[in-house]
Order: sequence, then structure tokens, then C-alpha cells
Amino acid sequence: MKKIMVVTLALFSLLVTLTSCNSKDETTLEKVERKGEMTFAMTGGYPPFNFINDEGELDGFDIDIANALANEMGVEAVGITTAWDGIIGGLLSNRFDTIIGSMAITPQREEKVNFTNPYYYDGAQFFTTSGKNIKSITELKEGKVGVVTGTTYHNALEEMDNIKDIMQFESDVDNIMALEQGRIDGLVTGRFVGLQAPKKFNVDLVAAGSMLYSENIGIAVRKEDKELLEALNNALSAIVEDGTYQKISNKWFNTNILEKQ
Repeated sequence: MKKIMVVTLALFSLLVTLTSCNSKDETTLEKVERKGEMTFAMTGGYPPFNFINDEGELDGFDIDIANALANEMGVEAVGITTAWDGIIGGLLSNRFDTIIGSMAITPQREEKVNFTNPYYYDGAQFFTTSGKNIKSITELKEGKVGVVTGTTYHNALEEMDNIKDIMQFESDVDNIMALEQGRIDGLVTGRFVGLQAPKKFNVDLVAAGSMLYSENIGIAVRKEDKELLEALNNALSAIVEDGTYQKISNKWFNTNILEKQ
């Protein structure tokens, strides 16, 4: 009996060791497929791309795209909200599998993560209220402009001599509120976000001038997750080809935002 027990325990230890090794060597894509779910991060405060709706649920273009990609990959998408200025750090520390949260592809970010092909095209736009009668951000003198912390918009404003104060907020919801309260002269955000805001929030928000610059928006993954990157690119191509992408884009913007504006 004792010999049998020793053998049994030895086999159990071997199985635990093999399982541990397999788990350690498992790629993120293999983990996603095994668990049947892919976690993705966004702020939840960037409407209409990602936000918390009246039912308290994650909603928006990014959410629909994530669900469509996951469905194409045969898994379920699970959204996780986090602050924007720490979102790449969260990805690198394995808190989630990917970022599907309207992240612009920049050389600085590409040093830390890999990006899929763009899943839409956007641009930085200055917005103000109609009552201010500002035609362009260049008209401001010692301007006070709002941005979301950690965005590329902050860097662009730092290069403008006529901007005195750059007010930073955790979300564009707070950004728009500050403008309504008269705390800032205007704000810089994604073009599509600002254009949709009057309808979404019933606010007085108008675009002033042309886009400051254009951006390619991609899905971020860790450098080592090449298999997941390929799977996401394949899934993106598939939902574009079968018309799923067009339906999602039309739902939120009445246009195809994968086409450069």
C-alpha cells in the first residue's frame, strides 16, 4: 500500500510539474483560446467609442468592434476599464490581453507595444462653444485648453506658444463639462468624439478650424504576442470583408471610419 501511495504521489507531482511548464510556455493566444475569452482595456469615458451607458454597461464603437473580433476568433470579449495614463503599463503587466480603446499609433508607443493594422482613422480637433465665436485654436491668446491625460493631444498643445494652460482630465466627459462651465476656452479631442458630443450629451460644442493632425488608430498587444497580433489582424480583415465592420461604423457614425476622411 505504501509503495502504491508513493507512486501515486510521484505521478501527481509529475502532472503538476508538466501543467506548470505548459502554463508557463502558453502564449497569450493559446490562453485566450483555452479560456474562451479575450480581455481588452479602454477608459470607458470616450464616447461614442467607449462609455458606460444608462444601464451601467460598457457600450460604444470599440466595444462592438471587440465583440465582433472575438466572435470571429471563436471567443468572448471581456472589457476592462482603466485610466488612460496607465493603460499601457496595465497591458505590459498582464492585467489584460489587449487594448481596444481608440489608441493612436505613435513611434513612442511602438517602442513598448505592437499594433494591429488601423481599425479606424481619426484626427485631433479643437472644439469650443458657438458663443465664444472662435474660428481656430490659433486665435487664442494665453489660451486655456482641456485634454485627457496621457493623450497625444497634450504633446501637440505643448508646442503651441499661444496656449498658456493645458487642463488635464481623466475623460472627455469631464473635459466637455469643464468647457460648459467656462473653465476652459476649448478642448482638443478626437474629431469623431467631438462631432458626436452635441447629439450624445446635448451640449453646445462646435469644431473650430481644420484638424490639427490625423491619426491611425490601432489595437495594442504586448511585443511577444505575435500570434495574437496575427489573429486580430486576420479577424479585422474578415469583419471588413463580410460587412460587419461597415454595419458597426454606420451604427455609430453613419459613415465608414476606416476610410480616411
